[in-house]
Amino acid sequence: MRPWRALFASTLLSGTALAQPAPVVAGTSTEPPAEAPPVEATTTITTEPVAVPTVVASPGLDAAQVNALIDERLAARKDTAGFKDGFFVQTTDAKTKLKIGGFTQFDGRFFVAEGDDPHTDTFGFRSIRPDLQGTLFEHFDFRLLPDFAGAKIVLQDVYADIHYTDVVKVRFGKFKVPFGLERLQGETNTLFVERGLPTQLAPNRDLGVQVFGEFKKGTLAYQVGVFNGVADGQSGDGDVSDDKEVAARVFVKPFAASGDARIAELGIGGAVTYGDKLGTLASTDVASFKTQGQTTFFAYKTGTTLMDTVVADGKHWRATGQASYYTGPIGLLAEYVRSAQEVVLDGTHQKVVFDSWQASAQWVITGDKATYKSVTPDKPLDPAKGQWGAFDIGARIGELRAVDGDVFDNGYADKTKSARRAWSAGGGANWYPNRNFRFVVDYERTWYTLGGKTGDRATENSIVGRVQTVF
Repeated sequence: MRPWRALFASTLLSGTALAQPAPVVAGTSTEPPAEAPPVEATTTITTEPVAVPTVVASPGLDAAQVNALIDERLAARKDTAGFKDGFFVQTTDAKTKLKIGGFTQFDGRFFVAEGDDPHTDTFGFRSIRPDLQGTLFEHFDFRLLPDFAGAKIVLQDVYADIHYTDVVKVRFGKFKVPFGLERLQGETNTLFVERGLPTQLAPNRDLGVQVFGEFKKGTLAYQVGVFNGVADGQSGDGDVSDDKEVAARVFVKPFAASGDARIAELGIGGAVTYGDKLGTLASTDVASFKTQGQTTFFAYKTGTTLMDTVVADGKHWRATGQASYYTGPIGLLAEYVRSAQEVVLDGTHQKVVFDSWQASAQWVITGDKATYKSVTPDKPLDPAKGQWGAFDIGARIGELRAVDGDVFDNGYADKTKSARRAWSAGGGANWYPNRNFRFVVDYERTWYTLGGKTGDRATENSIVGRVQTVF
């Protein structure tokens, strides 16, 4: 036996059946120990030279059992720290674990002018997020996800989970409201740099409590929660009224447990939110909408007093239908969102309704598998082996519009500054050299109805690139 294995036999395995007097190891001497311990009548210890030098003789255990136990303990010790989807440290029973990860997203945003260009081409970090996740005593999870982009600190996710079964789990803290399909994708997993137009109507992150779970390997997943309530497309860190918002979502993958990869990832679902909102001059609780190029194309009227500023005042409900399908290198995603909110301007109330839809398609041209959680290359970049990672291309179309013109006719928004309708189409390409790096280039063209000083706002053409690092 090698010296280090002999050491493990006497120390690493202490407390097991090996915690007995020192075994006899094959060597030049065939004499028993000076003070050999008493041995039961049924146990025999050989004192003859052993041909295989790695054999360990021990009362009650043969050589194969000793070596098997050493290998088992070494494997257990190796698994207590390492790298798997991030750095992690865990106890030997894997019931308490800390994972240390994070990601950065460095973007370049450029506009193709068709006349006077009012936009600014720019580079910048969209996200700089260290990610701490962990499990305590097997049934209690937590996550802390701050963001340092823009030279400021924003807490994106801060929550704790309790789970004793996959069917019922409880979450407390700040996290994504269960509503939009593309919004619920991880920031590093979306097909395009920017999410589509329906996400402008979906709530982002909010403070609240949620019960969630799934049945039969994801055949049915559900989420139900109570939250402070946020404006369309926005996140919140507090509240300005006693009123709260409820959210409920169901997503069904009827063939998830079928074992047939061609249809297992076909899913369809829906979600709703409902609540009261009461905005203030400092926190209006109303939305504004942006394009892929991060150009604001709709905003409510704002001023210096409640007489010339639109604020939320009353019921706000949303509804969405959503579907996705992934099979082999192909991915499809579609959703529709409708949002109706009561607002007030100078004492006059108005219910404003917006709706939006999108459809997107993905093809991994290298044949790697497309999933809702992005692409992991089967053959990571290694030029010496002729491996270049995974490549995919994608396309999408979408629309966001005010359902009626009252929002402009009654002065809640200025039609010379805000568009009543935005319609977009575009495509993009991704290169995944390995699971930790991603390079993206997207092009999108957006057309408008109204929003210009005279008539329609000028069409926008934007090119957005991203270098993403995940660790």
